[in-house]
Amino acid sequence: MKYKYKWLIQKVAALVFLLSFFVTVKGLQDIDLYQYENIYNFINAKFNAFIIFLLVSSILIHSNIGLSSIIDDYIHDSIIKNRIVTFKNFLLVLLFIMTILSILIIVL
Repeated sequence: MKYKYKWLIQKVAALVFLLSFFVTVKGLQDIDLYQYENIYNFINAKFNAFIIFLLVSSILIHSNIGLSSIIDDYIHDSIIKNRIVTFKNFLLVLLFIMTILSILIIVL
């Protein structure tokens, strides 16, 4: 993918991250965060689950592009670079799958 598209996707992900973060914080204002049932009920609402999904997804997309840029800039050995990128992608996919499963377990 060309760098101008990565830049644009990273900026859009940052905007989605900020908007979904503020909506999540606004929704959590009146909730006692020390009570498990309150958090469970908050995430159980479909709109809140969707917003949290957007929040985590945009963070993962933004960080993926940012980390790839750092790796491209500072790692010059192609074998090491490929291993680091593979490990990074594995971790980010694992986090994404865990996020989806966690939200689905609560919502369904």
